[in-house]
Amino acid sequence: MNEATGLLDPLALGIVLIGTVFATLAREGWQDMATAIARAFRLTRKGFDAAAARSALARTVREIRQRGHLGARAVDPPDEPTSQLLGTYIRSGSIDAMMKLARTQRLERDITNVAAVRVFEAAGELAPVFGLVGTLFSITQLMPDIETSSTDIVMASVAGAVLSSLYGVLSANLVFFPFARAIERRGDKEEAERSLLLEWFEGELMDTRNAPTKMPRTITSVAGAT
Repeated sequence: MNEATGLLDPLALGIVLIGTVFATLAREGWQDMATAIARAFRLTRKGFDAAAARSALARTVREIRQRGHLGARAVDPPDEPTSQLLGTYIRSGSIDAMMKLARTQRLERDITNVAAVRVFEAAGELAPVFGLVGTLFSITQLMPDIETSSTDIVMASVAGAVLSSLYGVLSANLVFFPFARAIERRGDKEEAERSLLLEWFEGELMDTRNAPTKMPRTITSVAGAT
């Protein structure tokens, strides 16, 4: 317990974390910082559910084959971007319009993910710098104090200097950089799943368009009579 307590220096930790946060904010801005925090919280929730989205789209494809895109009773996917793509096709009947929206959505997601990754990478770069700042601050505390022995002052300053550097390195490599990579991996996985789903849905819609249309029975009977 005493050993664990000895590894905790609130002042050194505060210098590293608060300094890193403010320096990252100054470098990346409020908007990207908020985006990064939101993306980090999203990691705690379930990501894109491709199976649920595909199930909803499959039921809608059956409706489109039976009633046409205007008469189809669409089954909304649980995912908002996929629902928007489906809505675009239902309203317009245009695969091209749907694919154009899909490209726009992907670009927006890429921009958001890149901004979030950049923020955490910047924090990872800055944390060791503020570890050094904490080290230098601890060294400045070597000034003599009448009420404290010189040995105690030296030991406290050395401990603060070491812990500041330690906090900087650990926070960079155990917090900030891992968050950046986790956001990156989640984004890559989601885009791969979305691309496969969209490719499948586009193929189903093309098959629906190319399927032969059955002639009404009355017309068939008249044609047979002639």
